[in-house]
Amino acid sequence: MPKPIPHIDLWPSNRPYLKAFLTDMEKLYRTGAFSGGEYVDRFEREFAAYLGAGHCIGVNSGTSALHLALLALGIGPGDEVIVPAYTFAGTVWGALYCGATPVFADVDAETGNLSVAAVERALTKRTRAVIVVHLFGQAAPVGDLKRALRGRGIRIIEDAAQAHGGMHAGQAMGTHGDLGCFSFYPTKNLGAAGEGGAVVTADKRWADRIRLLRNHNAAKRYVHLGLGFNYRMEGMQGLFLSLKLKGLDAMNRERASIASAYLAAIGEGPLRPLCRAVEDSAWHAFVCRVPRRARFLARLEAEGIGHAIYYPRILPDLPAFKPYVRDPSAFPAAKSLSRTTVSLPLYPGLRKADIARVAAVLRDRT
Repeated sequence: MPKPIPHIDLWPSNRPYLKAFLTDMEKLYRTGAFSGGEYVDRFEREFAAYLGAGHCIGVNSGTSALHLALLALGIGPGDEVIVPAYTFAGTVWGALYCGATPVFADVDAETGNLSVAAVERALTKRTRAVIVVHLFGQAAPVGDLKRALRGRGIRIIEDAAQAHGGMHAGQAMGTHGDLGCFSFYPTKNLGAAGEGGAVVTADKRWADRIRLLRNHNAAKRYVHLGLGFNYRMEGMQGLFLSLKLKGLDAMNRERASIASAYLAAIGEGPLRPLCRAVEDSAWHAFVCRVPRRARFLARLEAEGIGHAIYYPRILPDLPAFKPYVRDPSAFPAAKSLSRTTVSLPLYPGLRKADIARVAAVLRDRT
């Protein structure tokens, strides 16, 4: 068997920044800017400018970003937050941390993104916010959702954890809604050297509120205005992310090039990618619906091609979320995706020979 192809390999995208990172880490070490500080401040300015966002607030994870975004909107007990049934659990925790009720909505069977029609069915008088996920880097229908919610006073939060650098309708993903939340978990398009996250918004009031909340809700040292959190970003992560941000567009172009090769191999075959338009995705992952998944997985195993299933169970079926499910039969598209999807290797630095090996499997109609 040829050398295995890992599903994800972080070294090729991190290697170019190693020397600069170690040099700057010595400076950081000397200044003691370990928690917050100048390197986080710099990354916040650079990321806001890169996205065209008014404000960026760095935090310690994407989950914390979502939590603080909801708190900034004043969401709490008695409120409902609509979330997709088909996504990672981190999308939902923030609502529960606030004491709000998550309300699950089905997704579009073709894209995996939140269904606007399902959102409309899930609306009640208690709905305060909708969290949309740009799943696997493909833009969610934020414009359609805005039109559907117009005049209702319902806020839109973008979970852009898989969409760094992605554009939609000439605007960066994460800047279409009221607040955008990013994760910098190491496997993301813009991955940290550990954990990290950020909230972006055009509203200074929300930005100021989040800055307080992430730092123990302290107006100044030892003056706490209420319940706060230790959600600060580490200086090391701000440093590393600033370095990698310079190469994000190039890395995303490489992801798109790999996706193009896969799409060409699939053609009009039985595999159905969740995204078929190269320019409409940040290509965080290349995910296909496969008619006979077990057989396809066996073929990948035989060829030494790494893979993953995103997501093997929908959120309403998980023990943590079952108490909040009104109708277990309301998520047919999400359930179908959980039974049929497979994620293939897609990352900067993937060798041309390995891309060809994956493409050969995708091209095979046997």
